[in-house]
Amino acid sequence: MYFVIFGTDKPGTAQQRRETLNDVVSYMRDHPDHPDVTVHCAGPTIDDRGNINGTLNVIEAPSLEVAQAFLADNPLQKLGLLEDASVRQLDWKTGRPD
Repeated sequence: MYFVIFGTDKPGTAQQRRETLNDVVSYMRDHPDHPDVTVHCAGPTIDDRGNINGTLNVIEAPSLEVAQAFLADNPLQKLGLLEDASVRQLDWKTGRPD
């Protein structure tokens, strides 16, 4: 199953966010505690001034619970930098990886 993880950064956390960026990228590339998760797309969202304001990930996981556990271990979530985060199942129709 495919899932979209969408998170919004807490106000006032921009500096912490920048300092955490490498850890987040590393987590998206290599997440040994979640071997059954495949990350297909991951990156920060940007506001109209070019500042990072959140995150968007498209992952493949066997269940919603596994996807939620993956989000829980994301450095942004663990450090409390996300004001809001949600996981939704995606019925991927176009551009889906083979």
